[in-house]
Amino acid sequence: MKSVGGRLLAGLELDRAAPQPLHQQLYAQLRTQILMGSLPTGTRLPSTRTLVTELGVSRITVVSAFEQLTAEGFLRSRAGDGTYVDTLWSDAAPQRPTSRPPLSERGAATSSRGTDLFSEAPHAWAAETESFVASQVASSAFPAATWKRLLGRHAGRTDPLAIGYSDPHGHRPLREAIADYVNDVRGLGCTAGQIVVTSGAQQAFNVLAVLLLDAGDPVVVEDPGHISGRLAFQSQGCPVRGVPVDNEGAVLPEEHDGAPPARLACLTPARQHPLGIAMSPARRAEWIAWAQRNGSWIVEDDCDSELRYRGKLLPTLFGLDLSRQVITVGSFSKVLAPSIRLGYCVLPEDLVEPFASASSVIGRPPAMVLQMALADFLSEGHLHSHLRRTRRLYAARQDALLDAIDQQLGHRIQAGPVDAGLHVMGWLREPVDDIQVARGLAAGGVYTYPLGEYRLTRQLPPALLIGFAGTAAEHMPQAVGRMAAAWDRWERTPSGS
Repeated sequence: MKSVGGRLLAGLELDRAAPQPLHQQLYAQLRTQILMGSLPTGTRLPSTRTLVTELGVSRITVVSAFEQLTAEGFLRSRAGDGTYVDTLWSDAAPQRPTSRPPLSERGAATSSRGTDLFSEAPHAWAAETESFVASQVASSAFPAATWKRLLGRHAGRTDPLAIGYSDPHGHRPLREAIADYVNDVRGLGCTAGQIVVTSGAQQAFNVLAVLLLDAGDPVVVEDPGHISGRLAFQSQGCPVRGVPVDNEGAVLPEEHDGAPPARLACLTPARQHPLGIAMSPARRAEWIAWAQRNGSWIVEDDCDSELRYRGKLLPTLFGLDLSRQVITVGSFSKVLAPSIRLGYCVLPEDLVEPFASASSVIGRPPAMVLQMALADFLSEGHLHSHLRRTRRLYAARQDALLDAIDQQLGHRIQAGPVDAGLHVMGWLREPVDDIQVARGLAAGGVYTYPLGEYRLTRQLPPALLIGFAGTAAEHMPQAVGRMAAAWDRWERTPSGS
């Protein structure tokens, strides 16, 4: 690397070991100096001969950089007089960095999650780390051979249906397959015409927020509750009110406190997230009556409902609602794989077209080859087979986790079996800050989520959401052992107690 002296070009440095060609390095550095005002209008640059000598480069390197800068309006040449900084960019260049405009209120609400534990967790797990993240699935159980074959069936197609802009409602055969699936597994009682395919549940929440809410409309969510839906509604400028969760599910909001009724309620009745409680039939009827009485919508987040190990699934709110004020959101992220990015929204008939139109504005439908492959995966019965395998696998992993916690962390955590889902609640035996505990474990390479991330205002006992799906049963004792060791190390640090 060689530095160039001289007042005008003191900041230039060309690195011959860099992958970027020398002429591009020279071009980029001169452009930056012009944009920042270091080279003001009218500045005469050294001749190409001088730069060749001082930089130790070929003449073509300097000429190529100058030609590009001239074409973009940064430099101009005077015949027989040399090359000068032009006025097009340099007159508008700031003499000092200026402050950037802030995020909008909605943008700030969208990006704020309380703490950064969700974003800090790695997306790929190294050998020296352990993941108890509640949303992680068993990657080894993914039916890769079947999925590869189904993708190959459609990947080579060049017809307009396969490679063009797809139907904003989603691929019709996939919508039909989803309707058969949710009617069979969840008893929704819907038609393919009531389904719109989305790129996961989050897109559905975002579209529903735009479609159903105006800024200032109050929204009810569970406290503690699922974060994804809440963020979508907050980003629309809507105040969010939390309702507590008891042993029958989400408690109805007070209707005589003088506050206007909520425009929308977002609920997880099949398996309350994160506490894992199934909403009772009586409470389901109360919520449907609440929506009818107040002219409100209910968004039913049906997350993890298919991953049930014992007990019977109760009917969905959508299937019980005759007034058509319930919308069900589902996803294949937990039952298949998050990276496939495929989900669905089951809507009352009169909301289908508005939802599809709004969805097209917010984001195009998922890739058609993925939709076609998933349609075949469902219609040929592969998902049912996959669910049977993963239920057995996850049940064994849950048992292994609970045994390991009892043996190695029983003095710190109280945990019991869950009937469905991918995590157990690990209630801390000491009154410590669960967010700080999770941070301490993350510093030791062990990742889990604290219950404190999921609450709005409600005071709750400290707990961790401890996922079991991503860890093999035979490895679970070692994984929990690493959690125990990380916990001990954190407690020994000055800030860990």
